Amino acid sequence: MCNNCDYTIHGRQHHFGWDNSFAPAERVAPGSTIEFQCLDSSGGQLQAGSTVADVAKLDFATVNPVTGPIFVEGAEPGDALKVTIEMFKPSGFGWTANIPGFGLLADDFKEPALNIWKYDAASLE
Repeated sequence: MCNNCDYTIHGRQHHFGWDNSFAPAERVAPGSTIEFQCLDSSGGQLQAGSTVADVAKLDFATVNPVTGPIFVEGAEPGDALKVTIEMFKPSGFGWTANIPGFGLLADDFKEPALNIWKYDAASLE
């Protein structure tokens, strides 16, 4: 949780794909500090306790969520906006999967595979 943030954008404030017709999750002044609580690339479908069976059930309509968008007051089309990432807080677990029919090696893997890796979020060990 960010103690000095002007705004918090929660993970539920996400969408799939880029579209300038999406309503802003927040309107902010230049220089604002924003905390983004983002979902992972599975859209939360894979968790620390997931199994290879969960890979086979992935709903590809809900992968790669994008959090936001943010409307910056005074910004105009063509403006370059500077963003500074002040902190990144990892979740304590991650995953790697081979998904048949998906990705760069789509044809190389006939069966799904999943590796869940856990680490200390504070030390990254």
